[in-house]
Amino acid sequence: MTDGRVVVIGRRIAAVVLLGAVGLLGSVVLAPGIACACSCIALAPESVVERASAVVVGTPVAVEESGTRARYTVDVARSYKQAVPERITVSSPSTSAACGLSPELNVERVIVLAGPLEDTNPEAAPDADWHTTLCQNLGATEEILAHAGEPIAPTAADADDPGGLSAGARAGIVAGAVGGLLVLAAAGWLLVRRFR
Repeated sequence: MTDGRVVVIGRRIAAVVLLGAVGLLGSVVLAPGIACACSCIALAPESVVERASAVVVGTPVAVEESGTRARYTVDVARSYKQAVPERITVSSPSTSAACGLSPELNVERVIVLAGPLEDTNPEAAPDADWHTTLCQNLGATEEILAHAGEPIAPTAADADDPGGLSAGARAGIVAGAVGGLLVLAAAGWLLVRRFR
């Protein structure tokens, strides 16, 4: 009788330990990430310009946040290093703690850009044309523009694309249309096969 009781108590202790271990593991796996402060090294203005894909003077007019990313719509007044469209989308981390840019809406500013995304990291923000961080935009903007060269007027929006959709958005629409056609074709094939 005492041996049976020891076995039962041992099983209960093992069950409690197992549940505790599962709970601890679950809390570690499901816990939100630890917040880290953004740490940047300020570069000389000529280095900032040299590393940038483009520098624009523009006005952020809208923002969409999705998870850890923010997507800004920017109306471009002029650019440096290369021509960009009148309206672009720029992805950045959504918080300054993650080195996100977080520009004020409807206020013109200088934005140092990396990208285009398909040249650097398209998975970071597939629905944006460019990306940037707070670290790329440190320093005196007048000095950055002084090293950026001659200003370039923005290119007009595509006549075939009046909505100004980004390349990622257009690719998503095309992929959705192709997927829809495949589903319709498969459904038609199943119907034909069923009535034979």
